[in-house]
Amino acid sequence: MAVTGVLIAKVDRPTDNRIQSKPLQQTAGQWSNVGLGLELGSAALAYGIGCGKHHSYLRDTGFKALAAMGAAGTADLALKLAFDRQFPYTPNSTGKFWGGGRSFPSGHSATSFAFAAVVAHRYPKKKWVKWRAYALATGVSLSRYPAKKHYPSDILIGATLGYVTGTYLAAH
Repeated sequence: MAVTGVLIAKVDRPTDNRIQSKPLQQTAGQWSNVGLGLELGSAALAYGIGCGKHHSYLRDTGFKALAAMGAAGTADLALKLAFDRQFPYTPNSTGKFWGGGRSFPSGHSATSFAFAAVVAHRYPKKKWVKWRAYALATGVSLSRYPAKKHYPSDILIGATLGYVTGTYLAAH
């Protein structure tokens, strides 16, 4: 919580002003959407293949990943509605809470880390699977900053929300 407070008070606005390149913003936005699509597709594919081949562990992993992504997305939406934070791309935005936006927290970060946490906890001995899942989630999350879709604090809280949600659902 202290780190988030410092990010909101001292880091969010100055870092937002550093990104001025429109092509970078577009590329980063596309990357985050492609990465999230890969995660959703992978979870759905795991569920489908698990069902088709009667592989219950793979089926359950896919289902838990999809459920975790849905739960994280739902919790994220509730927080977005409660905090109503301005987006960085809004003209003259100050990142104000209760200022007419849905920036806080980052939904891409929440759902990406929910997916990664489920995969990592379901395959603890396959380090390459864990590292790749977390690397993809990190890439999706961090790309939201240069895309000017979120402030750093939005990304941190979204990633934390996703990790906690994914870890909980992977264990239950």
